[in-house]
Amino acid sequence: MTRRQRHDDRYTRRDLLQRAAVLAGTGVALDLWGLRAQVLAAPGTRPAPIGNLLIVQGVDAESLDPHVTTSGASKGMMWAMYDKLLERSPDMKIIPWLATQWRVIGETTWELKLRDNVYFHNGEKFGAEHVRDTITRFKNPNIRNVYAGQLRPVRDVQVVNPLTVRIHTDGPFALLAEVLSLYCEILPKAITGGEVDPTRRAIGTGPYKFTEWLPGQRMVLDFAERPHFSGQPRVRRLVWRPVSEAATRLVELKTGAAHLITPVDPIQVPELEATKNVDVIAFRQLSSQIVVLNSLKVRQFQDARVRQALNHATDVDTLIRTVMRGAAYRLGSAFGPGIPGYDDALRPYAFEPDRARQLLSEAGFRDGFEVTLFSPEGRYLNDRLASEAIAAMWTRVGVRTRVQVMDWSPFVQGVLGKTHDAFFFQQVGVLLDATVSINFDSERKGAAWQGYHNEEANRLIQDAVKTMDATRRNDLYKRLNQIVYRESPWVFLWNQQGVYAKQKRVAGWTPHTDGIIRLGDIHLS
Repeated sequence: MTRRQRHDDRYTRRDLLQRAAVLAGTGVALDLWGLRAQVLAAPGTRPAPIGNLLIVQGVDAESLDPHVTTSGASKGMMWAMYDKLLERSPDMKIIPWLATQWRVIGETTWELKLRDNVYFHNGEKFGAEHVRDTITRFKNPNIRNVYAGQLRPVRDVQVVNPLTVRIHTDGPFALLAEVLSLYCEILPKAITGGEVDPTRRAIGTGPYKFTEWLPGQRMVLDFAERPHFSGQPRVRRLVWRPVSEAATRLVELKTGAAHLITPVDPIQVPELEATKNVDVIAFRQLSSQIVVLNSLKVRQFQDARVRQALNHATDVDTLIRTVMRGAAYRLGSAFGPGIPGYDDALRPYAFEPDRARQLLSEAGFRDGFEVTLFSPEGRYLNDRLASEAIAAMWTRVGVRTRVQVMDWSPFVQGVLGKTHDAFFFQQVGVLLDATVSINFDSERKGAAWQGYHNEEANRLIQDAVKTMDATRRNDLYKRLNQIVYRESPWVFLWNQQGVYAKQKRVAGWTPHTDGIIRLGDIHLS
C-alpha cells in the first residue's frame, strides 16, 4: 500500500476478518457500509470506546438543527449524532439504517420496516411515530429548511404499527429512497413537540451524543453509552474544530494535535507524504465546483449571452494547473461523471476572451458592468485564491469584479437569502438527481437556485421525479443537462480532488465520494 491511499481500495479477506473481530461483542445485527454480520457474542462485551479524536476542517457548522444545515462539513457533524432512515456506503450505494427494509406498494405508497431497540439520547424509544413527526417537521415552511422540497411529493405518513410506516405520495415518486439516504435526520418527540430547541441541544440516536458547541471554536461529542446498531462508536470523545488556514491545519496534523484534516492543499501533499506516521487519501469527488450567477440580483445575468460570456472569460484549465495544483478535473457542464444526466458529448466552454467581449456587446453591455463575487475561505480547496483569479479574468473582458470574502455562516445565509451577485460554490455531488436538478427548478427553488427559469427544464425535472424507470429518468436528466449547458446559469469549473490527511494510527475509516465525513468504524489504533 502506498502512502497515498485511494478511495476505491477494496477490503481484503484479512480486513474483513479483522473488522468482524472488532465488531464482535456488540450483541446486535449490523450493516456497516454494506458489510453484513450477525454478532452472537454475549451482551455487554462490547469493547469500551477509547481516546479522543480531533477532526480539523475548514469551516464550522451553521447550526445544531440538522434540518437547516446545508454544507457537507455540517452534515458530517450532524450524522455522528443523528441517524437517517437509510444511509450510503463509501461507493454511494443505499444501505439499511434506521429502516431495515423498504418497498414500493403500488405507485404512490412506500412501506418501511424500522429497526427495533433503538433509543434517542434522552431515553425515548425510536419508532414509527418519530418518522411521521420528523417528516412533518422537515416539510414545515416555518423551519426554513431549503431542502424541504425534496419531500414535497409526500402527502402523509401512516403509522401501521410501532415498527412500520407507509409513506403516501401524491404521485409516483421515484427518488424517495435516495432522498431518505441523505436528508431528514430523525428527531425525538422532545424536539418535534417543541420541548427542546434543536439549535441549542442535539438529541439523536447516533453513536455520539452532543456535549457542547462553541461556534467558531469547537464541537464536542461524547460516545453514547447505549450500544449503537452499527457497532459504533469506538472513540470516547470526538472534537471537531474549524480552521480556515490550510497551513495551520497541516501544522496541527504534523504535530499530533489533529488526527484527521480536510481539505488539504495540493501543494502540501509532497510534504505530508514525506511525513512519518501520516497518510494522505486522495480521490475524485462527485461534487461540482461552480460559480452561481444570481439573475434575481444582477439584471445583466438575465441574458444567457452574458452568462455564456463569463464561461468563455474563465480560463479553467489555467486555474486547475495553478490555483488547484492539478488537483481537479475539468467540468464540462452542470452534471459531471457519476451524476444522472451526465453527457460526455458536452465539451467545456473554450477560453475565448474575444468571444466573451462579443457576447457582452451583443447583449447590450459593450462597456461592461460591475459585480461582486462572494467567496468563503477554507470551506473549499483554495476558494479565496480561485475567486480572486476568476474576478481578474472577468475584469479583463469588461465585467469589473470585486471579491468579498465571508465567514461560512454569513456566506450561507447570503446563498439562501439570494443576496449575493455571484458566488463560488460547490454543488453537492451525490447520486441524488433531485439534489442537482432542484437548483434549476423555478418552482422548487433549491439552495443554489438564483432566478434561472426555463419551462422545459421545469417540466423535465417534474417528469423525472415521477419516472420509476432509471434509464428513462436518466434520459430526461440528460436533456436537462443539455439545456442548462446552453443557457449557463452557472460558470462550470471542476470536480475537485478530495484530499484528506490523517495520522496513521487513525484506523477503520473510509472516505465517501460526496466528501461528507461519515465516521464508520473510525478508531485510534
